[in-house]
Amino acid sequence: MDDLSILEANKNNYEGLYSKEQAFLRYPADWIIRFHNMFMRENIPQGAKILDFGCGSGNNSVFFIKNNYEVYGVDVAPSFISLVEKNLKSNGLNEALISNFRQKDPNTPKIDFPDSFFDFIVSNQVLYYMPNEDFLHKVCAEMLRVLKPGGYVFFTMMGMKNYYITHHSKRIINDRIYEVIIDDPNHRLFGVRELILIARDESDLCRLFKSFEPVSVGYFDQSMFDMYSNFHYIFVGRKTNG
Repeated sequence: MDDLSILEANKNNYEGLYSKEQAFLRYPADWIIRFHNMFMRENIPQGAKILDFGCGSGNNSVFFIKNNYEVYGVDVAPSFISLVEKNLKSNGLNEALISNFRQKDPNTPKIDFPDSFFDFIVSNQVLYYMPNEDFLHKVCAEMLRVLKPGGYVFFTMMGMKNYYITHHSKRIINDRIYEVIIDDPNHRLFGVRELILIARDESDLCRLFKSFEPVSVGYFDQSMFDMYSNFHYIFVGRKTNG
């Protein structure tokens, strides 16, 4: 499978989930809330411009909006817009904010915002859908371009302990890309087929995001119901002033 096929497969997968509201998340991720409380309150002032890269249904975007940030979001699946609209409405937020959210072409690393526009970029459980390291580095270069000097990033990357890899990977395409198929009809994501680019360890994580100065490197993990482990690495980085 070539790079464009991988990108289209992952886009089509999420379009299927979004169009059926099968991946309609309403609440922010635990680790996003903790990061906000532990770091953002002191380092990223209210009113700062945030890019939610791969924002999905906008659950984390809405959390940032409610904490008085100026939030923009991109995603590759067209149906994400209607989910963000529902989340804005259900949270009593101005539905005109939807104009800050736009579909992104999955086949290019380009991010359609001006240079040095954002104070902070968050990409939660998204960047492992890139087809290879080279494409990921090009996306990071675009993020670096649209991020202000001194701005911060928060990225998560799937690790080998994640149950997607340990329980649902069907094929190793190379030492980095795993094909995941959810073929259990009782699973909430039955029918999902994804191609995942994993981070091997913390050193590998820093190498993948070498465009940014590391601020903190860690991980989160949970196990409940049919999710044996959702192990993800966390990378917090900074664009240097140089």
